[in-house]
Amino acid sequence: MGKQRDRALGIGAGITRRDFLNGVALTAGAALIPPEMWAAAAADLEPQNASGYYPPGKTGLRGSHSGSFESMHRVRDGSFWEDAPKAVDTGESYDLVVVGGGISGLAAAHYFLKSAGDKARILLLDNHDDFGGHAKRNEFHAGNRTILGFGGTYSIESPAPYSAVAKALIEELGIDVPSYPKYVSKDLYRSFRVEAAYFFRQGDFWSGQTCRQPGAHRRR
Repeated sequence: MGKQRDRALGIGAGITRRDFLNGVALTAGAALIPPEMWAAAAADLEPQNASGYYPPGKTGLRGSHSGSFESMHRVRDGSFWEDAPKAVDTGESYDLVVVGGGISGLAAAHYFLKSAGDKARILLLDNHDDFGGHAKRNEFHAGNRTILGFGGTYSIESPAPYSAVAKALIEELGIDVPSYPKYVSKDLYRSFRVEAAYFFRQGDFWSGQTCRQPGAHRRR
């Protein structure tokens, strides 16, 4: 049964050509692009304009993987501008620039807009292809079913330590925290004899593997 479940999860499956190109070839090719060509290449790297663009339906390592944060680390260390492309004036101006499109960045933009008025111009920057940070929505398809993953919003069932501002934001967004127990069964996984485990997707890691979470068998 264990091997059947592993095969159903895709463990042991070959790496597709697309996975190979996305994970290796394109990364190597990008390293060969001269800095002065990045500005021209950036015009073609607009995923939101691609057909079928829908971040919640994507899988794999997106945003927080190696290759997505080195530039900002170089900015932090003061070495970025040594060989960075020449800055180009776009003629744009903003009242507020927010770095990070997670809940904190989105909330900052939200409250600034309320204070400054609807005409305020705000620029949100993020290294992911979707807003929401850790709490972004993910969708998975199993057969004919669509399963939603709620990310970091799971801990919203305990807003007791939240500040008055955070609680006000939750209320303003229309999140009904008291209804949480109505839709969650703490015995759901135990009733299906399911244990906690980690799944390492082949292509993102050296090999596909499902590993039991330490101590999971004791909790069952």
